[in-house]
Amino acid sequence: MTSRERLEAAWAFRQADRVPIELELPAHVLSHPRAARLRELAAEHVDNFVVVNSGVAWGFFGLPTQHVEEEIESVPGSHRRVRHTHTTPAGVFTAVTWHPTGGNDYHWEKRFVSTVDELRRLAEAPRRPLEWLRESWAESEARVGHRGLPMVGLMHPLGTLIRSADFETVYTWFLDEAPLVHRFLAATNEQVAATVETVLRGGMTSAFVTWAHEMMIPPWAGRRLFEEFVFPYDKRVNDVIHRFGGRRRAHCHGRCGAWLERFADMGIDSLEPLEHAPRGDVELADAKRRVGGRVLLSGNVADETFCRRTPQEVREEVRQAVQAAARGGGFTLKTSGSDGGTSMIRDDGDLARAIANCEAYLLAGLEFGRYA
Repeated sequence: MTSRERLEAAWAFRQADRVPIELELPAHVLSHPRAARLRELAAEHVDNFVVVNSGVAWGFFGLPTQHVEEEIESVPGSHRRVRHTHTTPAGVFTAVTWHPTGGNDYHWEKRFVSTVDELRRLAEAPRRPLEWLRESWAESEARVGHRGLPMVGLMHPLGTLIRSADFETVYTWFLDEAPLVHRFLAATNEQVAATVETVLRGGMTSAFVTWAHEMMIPPWAGRRLFEEFVFPYDKRVNDVIHRFGGRRRAHCHGRCGAWLERFADMGIDSLEPLEHAPRGDVELADAKRRVGGRVLLSGNVADETFCRRTPQEVREEVRQAVQAAARGGGFTLKTSGSDGGTSMIRDDGDLARAIANCEAYLLAGLEFGRYA
């Protein structure tokens, strides 16, 4: 079977020739001289969901924008500061980031949305379904071929708000500005739903994916806030996706075990990475029993520890994951961070262990994932 056929079978809750194996390795790791064997294994055996160009310009919260970045301070050997500006029909929104010299990470000094007035402007802005450039999507989707299953990113208004403001501000607004938050969520999610209908009516076949829900469960939001501010709006969009034969995948780190049924009820068709303790609380056998016929389960090998574990330990974790969730299809083997722990590399020793454990992960997936 091809990777695409294998993933489609798993998502149809059928057993393929073997369990699909997901792994997304960065180019700088695959090109390393030590990674020659890993590169060959990945090229032949990896089965990935591949994010492609949706052909939709989501802009700034679904609004057209002119985005400008300008360096406002540079201190050699220390840091630089950058101002980001979005000019939209709802007005101007600015943020400032602080970047340490020699580092890839950064710190937010100011977020794009920090006042009630800015939230109100977003809630009251005129909106319409966004244009779909079908050719852009089709070209990007065609490049995937049979190497994987295409997905397109879908704007999640609440997730975008939390990232564009901050947790404390947004969750305070849930309590102090609930009517305004609902107006914002109603307007933005209706735009998302209308845009989804446009692209699906037009012939899009890619699945949709969002990266948001880990910010909407404990320790940030409890059951009441989830039911009020997340469930009805997500379900509205998912109902449109399903009405036209589409599917939605959700990325959710953390302790999501208690939420599996509500995610399924909300219309989530696939969930990853389903982390086990200590970073999460999902036991795959339990998840399979509870929602295995409704949700494609993808997980749950802890690659954040690949830099300090042995290949034997990784092999055993893969064996346990496959044994717990592979029967009957509806499962893909996946690491918690997608990149095989390579983002945690600090020195040559870490690199050697990460490469060895990525090899062990792939080989164990092939060894234990074969269906009879």
